[in-house]
Amino acid sequence: MNKRHALLSLSVALAMGAHAQGVVKESTDPAKAAAIEQRAREIKGRQEREAQSGKPQTSAFVVRGKTDDGFAFLSGGITVKDRTTMYAERDRYRLWVATVAKVSGAYLSDAQLRIVSLDGKRVVLERTMDGPWFLIDLPKGRYEITATSRPEGADAAQTETARVSIPAAGLRQAVFRFASSAQVSPEMESPFKGNPFGQPPGGQ
Repeated sequence: MNKRHALLSLSVALAMGAHAQGVVKESTDPAKAAAIEQRAREIKGRQEREAQSGKPQTSAFVVRGKTDDGFAFLSGGITVKDRTTMYAERDRYRLWVATVAKVSGAYLSDAQLRIVSLDGKRVVLERTMDGPWFLIDLPKGRYEITATSRPEGADAAQTETARVSIPAAGLRQAVFRFASSAQVSPEMESPFKGNPFGQPPGGQ
C-alpha cells in the first residue's frame, strides 16, 4: 500500500467512526474521497476554533480538556496510538469509560456521555465522546453515568446506564456494550482478548 492509499485508508476509518480496532479499508470512490476531505476540513476547523477559544485542545485524535467544575478529562482512542497514549496516562484519572459492540467487542465512537453526581444531584458532564475511551478525574463520590449511541446496524438509539462509586484514590471502570453489527477485522484481532481496557501494543 503506498503512502497516499495508507492515508486515505486511515481517513476512511476515521470518517466512518472507526469503530473497529484499527480496521481500515482502501477506497478510490470519488464520493468517499470528497467525504474524507470534508471530514478532514471539519477536524482542522475544530482544532483552530478550540485553539482560539481556549477550549479542549486536540492532539492527533485525543482531546484534553476540563469540565466547567475544573475536572480534567481525556477523550479519544480511535487509533492504537491514541489508546496507547491514553493508557499510559490512565493513573491521572478516577473514571475510565469504554464503549464497545456487545457481540464482537469492536470499539464504538461518538456516544453521548452524561455524568451526574448522586451526592450533589447535579450534572457534572455532558459530552460526545471523541472515541471509544473517556477518562475523567472526578472527586470522591457516587455517580450515575449514561451513554447513548446509535451504532452501526442499529435501528434506533440505545441508552445504557451505570452507577459507580469513585474512591479517594484508584481508578474505576465502566464499560457500555451496545447492540451493533460492527466487527473487528480478522487481520486486526483485538490484543485485549475481550477486555476493552486492556493494554494496547506498546502500552506502558
